[in-house]
Amino acid sequence: MKEVRPCGSGKEVRAGGGPEKGNVDRTRRRTRDIPWACLLGALLAVSPCASGQQDASTVQSPQRTAILEFPNLGAVPGSTAPRLGPLPGALSTTFEPGASTAGSGVLGGRQRTGRLPRSGKTKAVAAATGGMQLPESLPTPAALPGSAAVPGSLLDAAVFADEGPADGLTLDAAIERMMAANLDVRALRHELTQADADVLTAGLRTNPLIYMDTQFIPYGTFNEQRPGGPTQYDVNITYPLDVSHKRQARTVVARMARSTLEAQFQDVVRRQIDNVGRAFVTLQSARLDMLTAQAAVRRREHLLEDMRLNARPDDTTSADAIDHLTLALERSRTTLGDTAEAFEDAQEGLGVLLNLTAAEAAALQPRGSLRGAVPPPPAVEELSGLALRCRPDVHAARLGVTRAGAEVSLQRANRFDDVYLFYDPITYQDNRPSNQLSSHSWAIGLTFALPIYNRNQGNIAKAESNVTQTKLELSSLERRVLAEVRLAAREYERSRQALEQIETAVLPRMTATLVRKLGEFGAGRLSPDDFEVTLDDATEVAQSHREAIVRHRRSMLDLNAAVGLRLLP
Repeated sequence: MKEVRPCGSGKEVRAGGGPEKGNVDRTRRRTRDIPWACLLGALLAVSPCASGQQDASTVQSPQRTAILEFPNLGAVPGSTAPRLGPLPGALSTTFEPGASTAGSGVLGGRQRTGRLPRSGKTKAVAAATGGMQLPESLPTPAALPGSAAVPGSLLDAAVFADEGPADGLTLDAAIERMMAANLDVRALRHELTQADADVLTAGLRTNPLIYMDTQFIPYGTFNEQRPGGPTQYDVNITYPLDVSHKRQARTVVARMARSTLEAQFQDVVRRQIDNVGRAFVTLQSARLDMLTAQAAVRRREHLLEDMRLNARPDDTTSADAIDHLTLALERSRTTLGDTAEAFEDAQEGLGVLLNLTAAEAAALQPRGSLRGAVPPPPAVEELSGLALRCRPDVHAARLGVTRAGAEVSLQRANRFDDVYLFYDPITYQDNRPSNQLSSHSWAIGLTFALPIYNRNQGNIAKAESNVTQTKLELSSLERRVLAEVRLAAREYERSRQALEQIETAVLPRMTATLVRKLGEFGAGRLSPDDFEVTLDDATEVAQSHREAIVRHRRSMLDLNAAVGLRLLP
């Protein structure tokens, strides 16, 4: 008997030469000696397909990449920081109360920029370049070479519909764990604390100055020939007056920046939840592949045991069949090892997102089915409206427009420097050397700059241009979001149709054909080569079924991420 291992291209790889024409009769006699249930299991127990772990809508790079990279904050929407990144030799600036803030943004203490390399094929509509950057998506395990699957209804319906152990991890629990324990999310929360500190710094007033001096100190003594004095002692207080309300403008900009950062943080959480969902589906698919491979190994072991019990010592044909089945069993065990490794990789990836230890990740078991009754999502027009209202990145961009307007007000307030009120509460004149009474007096005055040359013209023009730029970026983001929603909705509908077509038309017909061909082969009316062609068709249909299920499940998560709401489970 031959071992059929179709590759991804659909071509078969046989574990030995095909039987000659003269061996057909011996094959028929051998099959009549084997129990029918064992023969059915042997013909259907082919290697499971791990390609269900791969996203059908994208092509992942076979090269392994880092599981996660630490996320950074991009430029805050509405900020006057260069969109192309910091210029060579540029220095970061921070707030100093009372100092000139021309040319610097409220959150200028650190350049919140970062570049995240991507691998594999990306979607047609990319995310915004600004804002918080997420870790790179978890690498999807590649399909096992030369693997195939058969319809679950024939292979093992219990394995195919297995939802996992009762105490396993559900998707809701995984999301809740990520929100509480993910180190990247916890680290980014400190950006909000730092933004609160920036608001506090922006609202601080400039400290007043105190100055003490002594005047008319003689070299020796004053006399009639060299009159002078009397010696004078002054205590001066200089208080800065913010006549253009720069402090209030700084505070408004800082508060708007803080609100924008909060919206960016919410967008990071949205995309991190999508990462958890994808990693969870990958874990579910890898577990199903491993269970399928275990079932295939058990069937071949039982069949090999039955054949050895029923084989006659002088029957060379049975000995050849046992040898072929032994080789097939070893290959099934190799495939089982590959699926077990893929399952461990999926555990490791989800464990990193959930901040689990190595031991906890190794014991991670998913709970939930890849299938289920799901109500249809709303129409595309309603989904688009929900996305524009609910997506935190769109909200952050809108807040950025308001923040850009506040930057204009701040730069206009910076046209005028502080006015310094000079107050001398006491001036003591020492008249004792002339035997007269000493005197006391006070003084007051103002010091201000004449806005003749520098009225902050350049920074005002830059801030006004930044308003237009931020509005254009908002319009561009809204168009990308709408495109993402349309793409996700089309992918959901197409994956649903493809899965429905396979389950209602292709899979039942292939199942009936396979059962009929199996009966003909058992009765000796079908040659092994023709039956292997039927097995090739069955494994191809089963592989398409598995990929369709995973594709449709991931399309649900993509639609949730595109809208910004969890509309589908």
